[in-house]
Amino acid sequence: MDALKYWLVCAALALGAIVAARSHAMLPAKLFLDESIIRRFIAGTIRVDGPSSYGTTGWLYRVTGLADIPDLFPVLAYAVFAAGVVIAITWRGIPAMSFPELVVVAGSLLLGAVYLSQYSKEFFVLPLVIVLILARRSWVLEATWICLALLYAGFVRQYWFLVLVLYLALRVLIPRLRSAWLLVPVVMVGFAAMTLAFNLVLGAELTFFRTDINNALDIDRSTRIDDLIPGESLAAQWLNAVVMILAIAFPVTLVLSGDPLQMVTGLFVALCWVLVALRSARVVGRPGPGVIPLAFLLAFLMVQTVFEPDFGSYMRHITPQLPLFLALFVATDKRTGVRS
Repeated sequence: MDALKYWLVCAALALGAIVAARSHAMLPAKLFLDESIIRRFIAGTIRVDGPSSYGTTGWLYRVTGLADIPDLFPVLAYAVFAAGVVIAITWRGIPAMSFPELVVVAGSLLLGAVYLSQYSKEFFVLPLVIVLILARRSWVLEATWICLALLYAGFVRQYWFLVLVLYLALRVLIPRLRSAWLLVPVVMVGFAAMTLAFNLVLGAELTFFRTDINNALDIDRSTRIDDLIPGESLAAQWLNAVVMILAIAFPVTLVLSGDPLQMVTGLFVALCWVLVALRSARVVGRPGPGVIPLAFLLAFLMVQTVFEPDFGSYMRHITPQLPLFLALFVATDKRTGVRS
């Protein structure tokens, strides 16, 4: 039986590598829109004055030499993601996993092959994810991750500053809460604080940046994320965030889209968040290796609720975090105890 489990993981790894290698021929062209922009920054055919996340990303690909291996890069990007998955579950931990858990592992590997087998900003998130998984064993690594996250926020995605603030707050709170149900009011209070900060400090509505992107870009309206509650009051902004976090965690829009890839990915992501909700009870109220992945995943989901313009972007941004989902599931497996 153990050999069968290893074969299943190896088969998923191999299939993912094949998808990554043939991604541009096999997958819809709309998945590579961001890559086309990054390639133009790499080539220098697009230049902008001042800081630019695309410009920084293109520069990183050039200085690392990754820009010089366009044919090999999709498989390399997938290999880094697959390494994160293996680090999260540990190779020796595979026999202890149930077959449903192995299905989640296989699904993660295939999703990584689909959304990461291209030049993207998300490739540079993968080292952050791996360091955070390893940080369960060392505060030095967690401090290193904080420094790396600050650099990523400063030069690529500024909303990671907010991710980091929420992560640190949840990192402190989760071991001290008496019940996992208390995470609900914690998240609601967090959205209230974000609403006040955006309006009073930034002078903008909570979802201003998402709305601004949607108005500026020609985004597929079938997957576009818009506020569900009308109104601009602080209460309406807060209520929109509370409702939207459920709509993003459980993307019914993707499941009902009729597009096979979107339907499957929507169901898979919903399954992952259902497992997070169920397993959080085994993390809250006690220190342990599950605290770090749970704190980050909740922080990231809260920020994506406010910033994501469409579900296609959401899938690209959540895919690099899948090893953290797996790390949480492994850390909360009752059959083997909490593993570090």
